[in-house]
Amino acid sequence: MSPLILGVCIYILGFIIASLSSSIFDGGQIEFSYYYAIIFSILYLSAIVGISTSLILKELRNNRNQ
Repeated sequence: MSPLILGVCIYILGFIIASLSSSIFDGGQIEFSYYYAIIFSILYLSAIVGISTSLILKELRNNRNQ
């Protein structure tokens, strides 16, 4: 699987889970907007970590096969 596709899938899945659990679109309280921003930044970072891990594992497999 392409690392970019993996990162996008991680981000979209995290966005769906966060939006369902925090009821952002159902008129949630505005006081929790800081928490929502933290959740989305963590989702972004998890997508970056997923892409990086995928690229590192790909390189390790290529080096082991040579």
